[in-house]
Amino acid sequence: MKRFLKKPIFWILIGAVIFAGYGVFAYVKSSSKSPYETEAVRRADITQEVSVTGRIKPAESVDLAFEKSGKVASVNIKVGDKVVVGQVLASLTNADLAAQVAQAQASLNKERIKLEELKIGTRAEDLQVYQTAVNNAENALTDAKTNLQNIESKAVADLNNLYDGINSLLSDSYIEADDAINKQIDELFSNDNTSSPQLTFYSGSQIKADVEWQRAQMTGELAQLKLEVVPVDQNGLDAALKQTRSHLVVIRDFLTTLGEAVNQASALSQTNATNYRYYINTGRTNVVSSITSIDSKIQAILVQKSTNHNSMATAQASLNTAENSLATAQDQLALKQAGSTDEEIKSQEAQIKYAQANLDNYRAQLAKTIITSPLAGVVTKQDIKIGEIINANTTLISLMSASQFEIEANIPEADMAKVKINDRARVTLDTYGSDVIFEALVVSIEPAETIIEGVATYKARFQFIKEDGRIKSGMTANIDIETAARTNVLIVPQRAIITQGDDKIVKILQGEEVREVKVIVGLRGADGNTEILEGLKEGDKIVISTK
Repeated sequence: MKRFLKKPIFWILIGAVIFAGYGVFAYVKSSSKSPYETEAVRRADITQEVSVTGRIKPAESVDLAFEKSGKVASVNIKVGDKVVVGQVLASLTNADLAAQVAQAQASLNKERIKLEELKIGTRAEDLQVYQTAVNNAENALTDAKTNLQNIESKAVADLNNLYDGINSLLSDSYIEADDAINKQIDELFSNDNTSSPQLTFYSGSQIKADVEWQRAQMTGELAQLKLEVVPVDQNGLDAALKQTRSHLVVIRDFLTTLGEAVNQASALSQTNATNYRYYINTGRTNVVSSITSIDSKIQAILVQKSTNHNSMATAQASLNTAENSLATAQDQLALKQAGSTDEEIKSQEAQIKYAQANLDNYRAQLAKTIITSPLAGVVTKQDIKIGEIINANTTLISLMSASQFEIEANIPEADMAKVKINDRARVTLDTYGSDVIFEALVVSIEPAETIIEGVATYKARFQFIKEDGRIKSGMTANIDIETAARTNVLIVPQRAIITQGDDKIVKILQGEEVREVKVIVGLRGADGNTEILEGLKEGDKIVISTK
């Protein structure tokens, strides 16, 4: 047995068993894993870069101008001054644009705060505020109902008080009219209450006939007037007032005509004429007084009804307003209790993008009113004065680089839209390798194209930010231009994005199911990641590849 253990075949068999066991273990382990390589959607900063190759050459000067017309507000340099990168050299009057930038920034901050509130949801203390608003609205509605009931009760009471004295007024009016006809002027007629009464004195034939005819009518007027005194409801009392007044007017007019008959009497003694006038005036005065009292009562009723109508209309309007306020407060409370929907959050995110674009626009407009130095150098020209009106794109300031060298490179047409003046760049030189990095700025881009091997390119010049003795003319430079940057955005690896026609597709893993999702992309970063604007959320598992 010991001899067998010392033989090579024994150890070969042992190794085979171990190897087979490891293979079975590896197979079982691998079969238990997901067949997909995934990565979670996460938030990070992303930088978009354009990479070009250029060559170092002796530095040149740069001419600067305002991008818009305006009035010069400040000039901060003179010929011979040394300037640094980013130094403000001159500016136009721009207080309005600065205010718009501040306002746009405040609006953006407000929209961001609103988004955070939507994501967090309504706090308990905020819910209490909305509940208090509902309680206050309910109390206001109760008060409005009570107020309307009180006004209605007062309106009825006030109107009843006016109607309570009408029967007495009608009765008094009848008494005054009866006194005027049957007592005061009794001596002036014979056969008074017959159909053919006659004056007891001579007057003109026409007026005599008129007066006698009218006296015959007075008996009927008094009879009708007496009927008006019978108590009825308020609508009947309104009609009784009008009818009583009408009868009294007829009686008044009769007494007026009777007075004229006395005045025209030719054979009437002075004593009798005086007495007759006194009787007539006494009756007429009492009748006119009754008419005045009725007019006052009618007017008081009309005023009271109008006052009641206006008061109740105002109280009803207040009640309607209270009902609407309560409904609004209840709706707002229910909305806050329900929390924010995905649609509300997406809508608010869209508002933030709009506010950001608005801010960027105003910042761009403000930047056009300021000339900053794109390089460290010396001022060789300054043709500008404070208060002067300047036209856009007119060369006003010239600088000569303080460093000895700059880089010249050709940017392909496909990348031109991304690059702009003052973009920062990282530069490596073949001579020193990729570990030695120099910083530079884009200082100019030629508007005319240069055709290289059939491709349209645009010549750009880069100025080194710091002078360095290691930089030599003719060296080859590898330039990475930082054209845009975003902070705290959703990113995914570029290789996870699939192009299908005009759409961008990302596969996401939900449980064991793979689903395709349409996305909208933003910046493509230099690190191989791409910004996701819409379609995914943080934490989603995206499929990178199939194992």
